Formats: sequence, structure tokens, C-alpha cells
Amino acid sequence: MGWSENSSDLQSHCQANCSHGECYNGTCFCEIQFEGVQCAEPSVGYHVGFASVFLLVAATSLIQLFICIHAEYARLKTPSFFKACRITNQKFLYILVFLAALLRGLYFAYPASTDEWSSSLLSAYYPVLLTGASLIVCFWAEVFHLRDVEERPPFLSKSFLGFLAFNIITYSLLIAELVITNTQIHSEEDKRFFTNVFNGCYAILMFIVVIFFLIYGVEVYFKVRGGFLHEGESSIPLGIISQSIDTAQLHQSRLGLVSQAMMLLITVCFLLSEILGEFWKKKVPLESRNVFDVLFRVVELGVALWFPCVLWNCMRPDQLWILNPKKILKRLDIATSLELTSRNAEDASPKIPDENGDRKAECWICYDTDTTEAGSMIFPCACKGDVGAVHHECLKRWLIESANNPSALICKVCQTPYQVETKARSWSQINVAITPWHWAQTAGLVLLMCGSVGGACAIIKFYEDSGIRLLAVSVALLIVYICCRFLGLNTVMAYQRAKVSAFKIVSTRTGHTSVNEMGEFPTVQDLSVDGRTQDSIFTSSRPALPTMEM
Repeated sequence: MGWSENSSDLQSHCQANCSHGECYNGTCFCEIQFEGVQCAEPSVGYHVGFASVFLLVAATSLIQLFICIHAEYARLKTPSFFKACRITNQKFLYILVFLAALLRGLYFAYPASTDEWSSSLLSAYYPVLLTGASLIVCFWAEVFHLRDVEERPPFLSKSFLGFLAFNIITYSLLIAELVITNTQIHSEEDKRFFTNVFNGCYAILMFIVVIFFLIYGVEVYFKVRGGFLHEGESSIPLGIISQSIDTAQLHQSRLGLVSQAMMLLITVCFLLSEILGEFWKKKVPLESRNVFDVLFRVVELGVALWFPCVLWNCMRPDQLWILNPKKILKRLDIATSLELTSRNAEDASPKIPDENGDRKAECWICYDTDTTEAGSMIFPCACKGDVGAVHHECLKRWLIESANNPSALICKVCQTPYQVETKARSWSQINVAITPWHWAQTAGLVLLMCGSVGGACAIIKFYEDSGIRLLAVSVALLIVYICCRFLGLNTVMAYQRAKVSAFKIVSTRTGHTSVNEMGEFPTVQDLSVDGRTQDSIFTSSRPALPTMEM
């Protein structure tokens, strides 16, 4: 009888003091954000984990912003710091992601702050994300509607007023929420009500942004339609255009578009569910509520992390599909250039060489006319004279060394794309692609990653202070991110080098290799059998290249 009374006392005591959890058999089982006997203390692991990741995203965006400014400063003919810092779409997105991730990181880093400011930090995250998403929508709208634009402005032009009006509405809601929730004229119940109202407004605005995000995204990256196409190309059927576009880049763009749209829609659903939480949260088990909260925060993190991922190339924004839809039409541009080159070649009148002025063609890379180890002499582009002929292996080695340049397969003089044939799989050329320096750099990065993770684990084990643990985890994650970035760049570089190594460069014209006194190659008929040009056999030796600026 005494045991039953004691158990009943424990149960009643548990129910009275289990503030952020549920009582089972006299024990408090806490929500994931809290810990302790009475579930009154913030959970260190939960808040440290999310604070570290969000602050890492903020630091990443800030680093990308600095790299972008430095790259633009280096590109200026007359370097000016103020010109390098001018607002562009890319820089503005970096700033927005930094602010959004910083706000959410501070929210998790200071869980013991007052309820009013904690709620403000929680809500301020959504207007900043809405600004970034609306900026992309407005930019894509200009890309789709505006035609015959030779050079697009660095920031929004025609759609700026719409972008400004949308964000005035968004930040007016934020200011109103800050005023209402941080004054003492309203009760706590009223403040919770207004917070739910403002979150509902954010959810509605986010849903509107997602709708237009999908409308213009589908038109540009699925239907391949818009003002970025050349005159007359917009009427070409998609099936014909798809034969000339960069399929890999197109699929990457579509994956990025769909992933962000899905995460934004899930965030809208989570926001609406949080608003209606008083109707369903008490009816579901504690474990389900904890899973809901973790998934909610992970999706929010994914929405912010998406921006640094798609803006990965800080130094060359023209290589980013999100800021340059023409990136998916790279092969179409090459085909157009090839057609123009062939027309120019047909219009050119043949020149008859002087018998007394004939001389052997000379490779413009090695200047050796007698070597047989550098492959056959080819004419890969429309250039004539001293830069028209080159050894196959000399040019191939040159292209391997400049594989990181997207325009490497284009002649720097006449801008004619080199015609290539793939004669081997890229992975079979890995011995050419990866140099000893690549191996050493990769090993050093892996060791640095392992050391940073091991050091963070040691600090967490020997120190109880949550601030030190948070700092250790943040530094370790930052080091791991930087190392992973360099490892990714090394992998991409090795793949590009291996891909170029597997190419066979096709000569655009064959025949005599003599030139006249004016340094021009004679125009002769192509030697072909059954409609196929006779390709010269090339060897595997690679001579040393002259010093060149990459």
C-alpha cells in the first residue's frame, strides 16, 4: 500500500514538473530540444549540432563572397576596390545566405535567450530566404522575357521594381512582428497568436515564390525556351535543340531546380503544420514530434545550403547554370561556330603556291619539322600561315595542360572549336591525368581532414564547456568543408585531363604541308575513301611544351 502511494506521488510530481516533455512511470521523457530531470535545460547536443552547421554555411558564404570580390578585382583592367564590390546577383545571394545562416546559427547557439528575441531570430530567417528566392525568380523572368540582350546587367533591370515591392511587403511583416513580440502591451497568448499569423504570411509568400520559381524554371531548363536563345532558335522543336545541348549540364540544372522547389514546398508544409500544432501535437507520440522537429530543421538547412552549392564557382559566374542559362547551350554555340567556319572556308579562294617558295609546315608549339615522335602534322582549325599546322601530340599535350579552361578546345586565334573523336575511355587515361603532385595534395588533404575530426573529438571528450565544444566542432567542420572542396576540384581537374587525354584531334583539311612565301597554306581537296577522311596514326610520346601562361 505504501509502495502504491509512493508511486502515485512520483507520478504526480513528474507531471507537475515535466515542462518540455511527457511523463512515463514517474520519469520525464524530454522533447529533443531539452534535457535534464525536469526537461527544463536546453539540449547541448541538439543546439551545438545545428548551430555548428548553420554557422559553417554562413562562414562558407562569406568566404565565397570574398573570393568573388577578389576575382572581379583581378579581372578589372583598371583595378578598383569599389568597382569590385559593386552589387551583382551572385554577391547579393552570398550576402543573403550569410545573413540567413547567421541568424539561424545564433538562434541555436543561444538557446537560453529570452523567448521574445528567440522567436524573432527564428522568424527573421524566412524573409531573408524569400529575398534570395525572389531574386532568382526575377532574374529568370528577365532571362525568359528579354530578347536580344547582348550583355545583361550585373543586377536586376526590368524586374527590379517587382523585386523591391515584394520585399517591402516581406520585411514590413518582419518589422511588425518584431514590434509586437518585443513589447509588453500584449499578453503571451496574444504574442503566440500573432507569431502564428506572421508565420502563415511567410508560408503564403513562400508558396507564391515557389510557383513562379517552377514556372520560369520549367520554361528555361525543361522546355529550353526564353530570351537567352538566339534569334530563330526559340521556334526550333525541343527534340532538335536537345541534340545540340550539354545534356549533363541540363540534367544537373533540372536536379538543382527540382530539389530546391521540393525543399521550399516542404518548408511551407512544415510552417503550416507548426501553426496548427496545438491541434495535433498533443495527439501524437513524443518520438514523432521529435522526428518532425529534426526533419523541419534539416529541410531549413537544405534550403540555405542549396545556394552555396549552386554558386560554387565564385570566380567565374558565367559557368554557373543558375546565373547563365546559356551554359546548357554550349554545344549549340559550338555547332553554330563550326557552320560559320565551314562557310568561310568555302568562300575563300584557293591560293596556288609558288614552286620556288614551298617550304615544310612547321609546328607552332615545338617548331620541329623533322620529328616523328610527336605524331602527324594536322590542321585542326581555320588558321593559316605559321599557326595553322601543329603536331597531334603537341596539341594534345597542350590541351591536357589547359584542361581546366572551359574554352580550351577552341582555337585562341580563329575561335574555331577543335573537332575531336573519343578513342578510349577516360578512366583508362588516369595515369596521364593524375600527376605526383595531385597524389601528394590529395593525401595531405585527407590527413588534414582526419586530424581535424580527431582533434574535435578529443576536445569534446576532455572539455565540458559547451562554448569550447561548439568552437571545436565549427572549426573542424570548416576545415572538412574546405578540404572536401579542394578534393572535389582536384577530382574534376583529373577527370578533365583524363577526358582530354582520350581525345583524338581531327584535322579539318589534309594534303600538302607546304606554304608559299606569304605563309599561307594552299587549299587542296580532302583525301577520303568512302566518304571518310584518312586519320593519321599518332604515337604515345609527348614532348616537353614551351613555357606558357595558363
